[in-house]
Amino acid sequence: MRISVAGRLTIENDGAFLGERALPGNQGRLALAMLVVERKHPVSRDQLAGELWPDGLPRSWETALRAVISKVRTAFARAGLEPRMIDSAFGCYQLHTGDTSIDVEAAAHALHAAEAQLQHGEFREAAVNATVTCIVCQRPFLRGLYNPWTLSQRDRLHDMHVTARQILAEAHAAVSDWTRSAQHAQRGVELDPYREALHQHLILARARTGDRMGAAHVFNRYRTLMRDELGIEPTRETVAVFDEALSQTQDADLNIAAEQQLHAGTFADSGSSGARRGTKAVSAKTRPRAATAVTTSSPSR
Repeated sequence: MRISVAGRLTIENDGAFLGERALPGNQGRLALAMLVVERKHPVSRDQLAGELWPDGLPRSWETALRAVISKVRTAFARAGLEPRMIDSAFGCYQLHTGDTSIDVEAAAHALHAAEAQLQHGEFREAAVNATVTCIVCQRPFLRGLYNPWTLSQRDRLHDMHVTARQILAEAHAAVSDWTRSAQHAQRGVELDPYREALHQHLILARARTGDRMGAAHVFNRYRTLMRDELGIEPTRETVAVFDEALSQTQDADLNIAAEQQLHAGTFADSGSSGARRGTKAVSAKTRPRAATAVTTSSPSR
């Protein structure tokens, strides 16, 4: 059996299919989603009713709740599913699904695996599992509902999504794929502008791709956010990441300039005196030029 809660609420089992449109409105969607997510333990009638009627229980709420559950069971039967999967006993309801794959549980398990794999240096595997988490968690959860349980679940999925983006940024950075590292760090910052580690990854990735202005913009935007919203400065760690990123980028620029000078000198000499004399000219003439280029073209910070 496969159950999806993020995005569209669906249940699939041996050819049977239940879509959320077959459920009795938003109350049916919410009741089934709660029973799916909380399936490992019974859900009390009081808890269910409190979420279905968050602004206050109706006078005959127990009868109204039984009617909602009865309609969900009817939808199960029409879709070819077993209505007795929703069990009731001792003032509680529980969904019995047996061997089932549930998307939000798979996302949580994948995130846990990605965190462990990242720590053990298994960067490719960590990226794969973090991607699974992102795919699930970026989907809307019970669109149109704003009761306390739904909001708490959205917050949980949001935090999982942000953490997965951070893992992807770290995993790609570990293999020097700075472009993808910047992409995932940027998406993470958009999801959580206050997560400092994501700004650090984004600053470093932008600098390593040669976008020094972009790295400076990320740092300045984060500093402004901290000052305006929290009245504090970025931590020393973030400032150090920014300084180191720009310093490493400058060193890389100098090395590229030296290599270009060396390359140009080699071909100039070989073109006038032949391949063999040109090879000798590399050691005799162009190496001092490369050293001079490194010495004289170093930009002041």
